[in-house]
Amino acid sequence: MEKTTLRIILAVAGILLILGIYLWDRWKRHKKALDEEFADLDANITWEDDFEPEEVDSISLNPMEESAPPDTEVLQDEQPAQAQDAPLEETPEPPPEPAPELETGIKEEKAPLPEVIQVSIAAPEGQTFQGFALLKAFQDLGLKHGDMDIFHFYQGGNIQFSLASLVKPGTFPADDMENFNTPGITLFMQPPLVNDPEATFDRMMHTCHALAKRLGGSEWDDQRQPLSAAKISQWRRQLRGAR
Repeated sequence: MEKTTLRIILAVAGILLILGIYLWDRWKRHKKALDEEFADLDANITWEDDFEPEEVDSISLNPMEESAPPDTEVLQDEQPAQAQDAPLEETPEPPPEPAPELETGIKEEKAPLPEVIQVSIAAPEGQTFQGFALLKAFQDLGLKHGDMDIFHFYQGGNIQFSLASLVKPGTFPADDMENFNTPGITLFMQPPLVNDPEATFDRMMHTCHALAKRLGGSEWDDQRQPLSAAKISQWRRQLRGAR
């Protein structure tokens, strides 16, 4: 009986070790993806702001300037040239034809989808979110406890986005939420793995706003800065530009 118990203990310890290694590797790769800056997909237009018009010699048509007494030395130099050259009327050159517009039929390559989009909700300074309040809020918003011991939002049996604790390894004890607390939670989605990234993003942001309001927390972006409307618009442009 003792040998059987020992084997069970060793087997459980082995499973926990393997699970811990798996979770650590998963979160390590997840953190690495979050540290990459998301490129802005807006087209950059280069304007020719250093153009300067060429200088053109002006011809005075003021009769007062023509009747002014010329300098004697200048007049003596100009008289032979005036005698040889008969006055000719200059014919204005026709304006140059506008350059033909370049064809814009070339299709731009679609930018790739961001690997991960993450937002977080932090509790007020010096406070934590209590497990029971979290569980009730998650359930009301359609989140279910599942793989990796974190919560997910499902659609048609497929994970659309997930929610984890900010404290590593990010798990929630499903059987002991009453005694659980955390300084913050994080929501994240993987756009390449969902059918409609933009709709999933909107649903995740709605859930994030609702949780922050209900729990009294503050929303952060992936750079640990206050979540702004500009950042949300940037993510949405990235998702649209990749379609």
